[in-house]
Amino acid sequence: MKVLVIHEWENDQKDTVNNFLKQIVSMAKEKKLPKGMKLEKVSVSQDANTAVCEWDVENMDMLMQAAKQFNVTWKVKPIAEEVLYQHKSII
Repeated sequence: MKVLVIHEWENDQKDTVNNFLKQIVSMAKEKKLPKGMKLEKVSVSQDANTAVCEWDVENMDMLMQAAKQFNVTWKVKPIAEEVLYQHKSII
């Protein structure tokens, strides 16, 4: 299942969130994420104190349980994704 996780933080949490995102990206690149979890994309807006992580996971509970291990202290909102439109190039 595709899941978007929206992270929102206060200015004083910026370093903690950035370290968390770097760690998650590193784990994904090194193929060290838990089985059944695939990080597809991380987008960040430092100006808006917001990040969006796109996941492909077996289920939402698995993702949220994994998140608890990182002691997340900022606002996190998981959303089951339903794509209504996606542009694809034909080459």
